[in-house]
Amino acid sequence: MADLPSDTGSLRLRLDAVTREAALRGPGLLPASDGRPASGRLLMTVALDYLDRRDGERWPLVHLPVVYVSGESVRALAAGLGDVCAGSVPGFAWQSGEEAALGIQVGRPEGTPEGTFLAEVGLDLSSFLSDAAGTPRRPGAELALFRFPVARAALVVFAAALRSEVEARLAT
Repeated sequence: MADLPSDTGSLRLRLDAVTREAALRGPGLLPASDGRPASGRLLMTVALDYLDRRDGERWPLVHLPVVYVSGESVRALAAGLGDVCAGSVPGFAWQSGEEAALGIQVGRPEGTPEGTFLAEVGLDLSSFLSDAAGTPRRPGAELALFRFPVARAALVVFAAALRSEVEARLAT
């Protein structure tokens, strides 16, 4: 799991590459066992939670159970975050693919203290809601945006965890 906590630890974005999508075969849609390479897409869960200091537990605000993301896309996210941390670019924006169920933007706005960045996390709930409620998909109609400050060290750890998790999932 890759966690990106706010600077106070009160909010946390969590990305978990659960598994790699397997190549499918035959009418039963069983994973291929004929040596064909599996798809490069990763099945990830995305959650934004908060820390309840009264009991020390983290509680979910939003949790998307499945987001399909290519391995290359997650690698690009980790690399872009690294560029922001290194100061080679002022900011970076990324989205999870065509459906863009997840969008992340990180930068250091003017007036922000050194070592502090602003993260914006956008979650498009429309795919999840259409599946759960049996309604037509309306991409972009049900968006949730969260904005919170993050420390450079947290961005570095988040990017490294993403890189590590993706490489581990794509190796299997």
